[in-house]
Amino acid sequence: MNHQELADLLSSEVAALAEQFTVPGVAVAFDVGGEVFEAHHGFTHIEHRLPIDGDTLFQIASMSKPFAATVTMMLVQDGVIGLDDPVKQHLPEFATSDGRHDNVVTVRHLLTHTTGWDGDELLVRSPPNGTLDDAARVMSGARQLVQPGTDFTYNNGGFAVAGQLIERVTGRTFAEVLRDRVLEPIGLSRTVATADEAILHRVAMRHEVIDHAPSVMYDPSWQPGWGLAPIDLPVGGLISSTNDLLAWQRCWLQRGEADTLQLDRSTRDLMCEPHAGWYNPANSQGLGWALKKIAGVTVHGHGGLTAGYCSYSLFCPELDLAAVVLTNSTTGTPLCAAVTDELVAKLSPHAAEAPTPLDPQPDALRILGSYTGSFGVITVAHDEELTLTTRRHQVEPGEWQPEPELQPKVVNMYTEEHGVVTSPPNFAGTLVDFAPPRSGDPAAWLRSGGRIHTRV
Repeated sequence: MNHQELADLLSSEVAALAEQFTVPGVAVAFDVGGEVFEAHHGFTHIEHRLPIDGDTLFQIASMSKPFAATVTMMLVQDGVIGLDDPVKQHLPEFATSDGRHDNVVTVRHLLTHTTGWDGDELLVRSPPNGTLDDAARVMSGARQLVQPGTDFTYNNGGFAVAGQLIERVTGRTFAEVLRDRVLEPIGLSRTVATADEAILHRVAMRHEVIDHAPSVMYDPSWQPGWGLAPIDLPVGGLISSTNDLLAWQRCWLQRGEADTLQLDRSTRDLMCEPHAGWYNPANSQGLGWALKKIAGVTVHGHGGLTAGYCSYSLFCPELDLAAVVLTNSTTGTPLCAAVTDELVAKLSPHAAEAPTPLDPQPDALRILGSYTGSFGVITVAHDEELTLTTRRHQVEPGEWQPEPELQPKVVNMYTEEHGVVTSPPNFAGTLVDFAPPRSGDPAAWLRSGGRIHTRV
C-alpha cells in the first residue's frame, strides 16, 4: 500500500469512526517521509456548521505537557536549573503532604510522572481561575501514593509545579516564555494560550453525547469558562490546529525542521529516552513525552482530554512519521487511538501483536478488593470473569469528575501483574497494572488510566 492509498483508507475510516463514536468534527494530518496528507470530517459546531480544516483550532488538553517539558529542558540546557535539582531549591514554599519528601522531589520527577503524588489533586482542589503561583500550595495537600522516583502515576500537578518553577526562575509568565522560546521560532502562529487569542480564528466548539446524539457543551460546571484557568496552561491549556501541531511533531524527527527547536541533539534524545522504565510491556515515559510500543516500533506522543475535546499526536523516527488527530467531542478518544494505531501498523515492517491472555488465567485472589483514587473507588471482583467497577466520589459544585463509567470493565491478565481490558468497546485494549507481588501480600495498588489507586 502506497502512502496515498493509506491516506485514502484513513480518510474513509475517519468518517466511519466519527459516526460510530458520535464525533461532530475531526481533523487528521500526518507526514511520512516528507509527504503530508490530511483528512477532515464534519463541522466545528453542530448548530453553526463551518467545515473543519487544517487551521481549525481545538483545545489540545494534555498535549500541552511536552511543550512545558521542552521549555523546562531549555532552562536545564541553559544551566538555569538542573534536571535533578530538588524542586524546593527553586520554590522554597514547595512541600509534600507528609513532609518526608519535601527535599526529595526533583525536576526530573515532575516531567516523568514519578513524583509519587496523587497528581489529580490539581483538578479536584484547584481554586477557580487559579494561577501558577498557586500550584505548589495546591499540591502540598496531595496524597503520597508511592515513593518519589519509583512508580509511574499520571500526574497533572507535576506539570503545574513545573510551570510555576519556569515562571519563578525566568521572572516571566509561562505563556511569554513558551511563545518566545518555542512557538515563534518554529512558526506556530495558531498555537495560543487564551480564548481571546483563539477567537480570532476558526474554532471547533466542544461537544458531548446525550441520548446517543451530539450536543453542544455550553456549561461544564467544573470549567469556569471556555478556556482553562491559568494554573492549567502547562498541564493542558493550549489551543492549536493540526497544521501547527504537525510542524511541532516534525521538529522531533531527524530532519531539518529540528534546527528550529532550540535544543541540542543530546537534550532532545534525553527527552525521548524512557525515564520511568517500561512500567508495562507497552508503555514508558520520557521527559514530557509518553513512549508506546505499537506494531513492533516505539512511538513518542501524547493524548489530551478536556471538556468536549479529545486528541492525540505522535512521532516515530523509525518510520519517519509524524501524526495528529484532533476531535471536538468527549467521545473522541477511541477514534484517536484507532486512527493512529492503524496508521503505525500499516507503515511498520513488523506485525501488530495484541497481548496474549494467560491460559488458564492466574489466581486473582491477591488483586481482589477496592482501590481508591482522586475520582473514585475501583472494585476488582471475579465471578466467571475478572471485572473492574468504578464508583465515582461525590463532588462539590465546581470540582471536576471524569465521565461516569456505566459498565464494569472486563479484564484478561496477560502476566501476573498486567491485564488488558476486553470490554466495553470504548475501553477495549487499554491496559491495567497491579503492584508486583511481594511475599504473597495483596496488591498494594492498581494502575488504571495511568493513575495509581491504592488499596482501601
